Amino acid sequence: MIWNVCGKIGHTLFRRSPPDKRHACGLRLLNLGCGSKLYDGWINADFYRLHQILTRHPLRPDWMLDLTRRFHCDNDVFDGVYLEHVNEHLLYTQNFDMLSEVFRTMKPGGTLRIAVPSLTRYLDWNELKDQHPKFARYESLPEALSNLAQNHLHMSIWDASLMFELLGTIGFTDLREAEFGESAIPTLAADGESHHWESLYIEATKPTRETGGGQALAA
Repeated sequence: MIWNVCGKIGHTLFRRSPPDKRHACGLRLLNLGCGSKLYDGWINADFYRLHQILTRHPLRPDWMLDLTRRFHCDNDVFDGVYLEHVNEHLLYTQNFDMLSEVFRTMKPGGTLRIAVPSLTRYLDWNELKDQHPKFARYESLPEALSNLAQNHLHMSIWDASLMFELLGTIGFTDLREAEFGESAIPTLAADGESHHWESLYIEATKPTRETGGGQALAA
């Protein structure tokens, strides 16, 4: 598969540490799996885009990496990490490994914010179809669930309890559902309006005294 090839080439030839970049608020914020959304003052990180590397494209991410591999990054670097509609593109085992790397590279006391398509909201399709035009696109609950589970290269589905279980196993604490646009670190709530209708927002904290957690990936 082309993604595996690009990941192997990128990880072998273009693996770099994240830039020393701080937001105007003074924090080191990581926009992980940024896609085309590049936020000023953040470290915008995404998969190896080899064509952008070779052409030195001006809008390429600040940091390129493969989320299924160990991050080329020191421990305790980021004050806040944000993932918007990233987790559903990874298998559950890959999510464990990736979020364990997030845990390792976050500073103690730092905040993780995740926005992910919500299984609970999709299961409420019959009620929500009259409130949200995008839910009304589907003519049945099975069609809605098919979009959640199978379209857009989705590989996992999430509700709050499953995300809490995973984050707690890794070692995160203060697990909580968050509202759209509201965060323990206000700047971290960079939520896109286009995803609001279907999203679950979760925040968690890396404890100031680590008590164990996920295992780091092999380099």
